[in-house]
Amino acid sequence: MNHPMILSAIGLSHKTAPVEIRERMAFAEADLPTVLGTLRGRGGIRECMMLSTCNRTEVYLITPGAPLMAEVAELLAAARGVPPEAFAPSLYQHCGIPAARHVMRVAAGLDSMVLGEQQILGQVKRAFDLARLDRSTGPVLNRLMALSITTGRRVRRETGVSRSAPSVPRAALSLAKRALGSLNGRAALVVGAGEVAGLVVKLLVAAGARVVAVANRTLDAARGLAVLAGAEAVPLEAIAAAGPGVDLMVVCVGANAPLVSPAMIGEDRDKPLLVIDLGMPRGVDAAVASLPGVTLHVLDQLPVEIASGQVPPEELARAEEIVEAALAGFEEWMASRMAVPLITALHNRADNIVAGELARGRARLQGLDEAQYAAVRVVAEAVARKLLQKPIVQLRRSAARQDTRALELAGELFDLAVDPEGSGEV
Repeated sequence: MNHPMILSAIGLSHKTAPVEIRERMAFAEADLPTVLGTLRGRGGIRECMMLSTCNRTEVYLITPGAPLMAEVAELLAAARGVPPEAFAPSLYQHCGIPAARHVMRVAAGLDSMVLGEQQILGQVKRAFDLARLDRSTGPVLNRLMALSITTGRRVRRETGVSRSAPSVPRAALSLAKRALGSLNGRAALVVGAGEVAGLVVKLLVAAGARVVAVANRTLDAARGLAVLAGAEAVPLEAIAAAGPGVDLMVVCVGANAPLVSPAMIGEDRDKPLLVIDLGMPRGVDAAVASLPGVTLHVLDQLPVEIASGQVPPEELARAEEIVEAALAGFEEWMASRMAVPLITALHNRADNIVAGELARGRARLQGLDEAQYAAVRVVAEAVARKLLQKPIVQLRRSAARQDTRALELAGELFDLAVDPEGSGEV
C-alpha cells in the first residue's frame, strides 16, 4: 500500500525566541518565492508553505517521512545568512495531527502573543495565496489551509475571543497610557503607513492625542494616513525636524537595517520621549534607548495581562472546541487519502477494460455510426462506474478507519499493482 505523506510544522515564535532572533529570521514577502523554490528543490518535499510575521516564522511541509529539523534549519540559515546555531535552539516541530492543530490555532489567533488578534488570519491567508500561486502547495496543504481559514473565521464569528482581545496596536497604546499617564493632549509621531500604522493613528486620535506627523519611506502613502489625523506627512529623514516636541513615537515598519537612528531623535530634547517599536525586524536602532530621556519598548514588552488576559475562559474553551471539531474532520480526510492510489488504479483498470472490450467489439458494431458508437461507449463507462461506486465508498471508509488490511485485501481481490508513493497525496 502507499506510504502516507507526513505533515510537519517547523518554526519559531514569540514563545520560543526573543525579538532579537525573530527579526533575524523574518522573511519579507518578496523573499518567499525563492525560499519556497529552495524547499521544493529538496528531495522528498512534496508541498510547502511559509508563514512569516512579526511573531513567528514557520514552514509547513508534506514529506514521505518526517523531515529533519536540522535540514530545515540549514535551509533557513542559508536563506537569511544567519548561522544555524544562532536560532536552532528556538525551533520546534509538530508532525501529523498535532501539526494540523497548530496551524488551525495559529489561524484562529489562539497561538498569538495578543490572544485572538485580528491580523493573523489575514496573514495566514496571504501566505497561503502566495504559496498556491507559486504552485508550492498541493492537495493536503490546500485542504488544511482552507479549513484553517474557515475555522479562524468561525472562531471570530461564533466566539468572543477576537472581540474580547486587543490588537497589537491597542496593546501598544495601553502600554503608552501606563507610561505617560494619559494620551489626551500628548503629541505623537507615527512612523509607517501600512495597516498597523493606520490602526495606531485611529487609536491615538480616539484617545485624544495629537498626531503631529506621519513619517514613511513613501511620502504619498504617508499623506493618505496623515489626512485622517490632520497631521503632516514627512519623509523618514525629516523625523529629526518633526520630532523634538513629541511625547510618543510609534514605529510601525521594520527593515533589515533600523530606520530610526539615534541621530534622528537627537540628544538635546526638552522633554522625555517614549518610543514603541512594533516593527519586525525592528525599525528602531537599539542604541536609541541610551539617549537621555528616551525610553524604548519593543514587541516583547507588551504587558502580558493586556496581551492575553482579556478573553473569558468560556469563550476560549468554545474556540478550542471549534478547532478540535475541524481537526477531527481533517484527520478523517487525511486517513481516507490512504485509499487514493488504490481507487485510482481501480478506475484505470475499469477504463482499460471498457476501452479494450470496445476495441475488440468494433467489428461487430461496424453498422453503427459515430454517434451511436459513442452512445454505446457512454453506456459501457456508466456500467463500470456503477459497479465501482460502492466498492470505492467502502475503500474510503476502510482508509478512514486506517484498516490497512482491508485495503490490502482489496488490492489482491482486484489484482491491482499500486505505486507505493501513489499520486503523492495522503
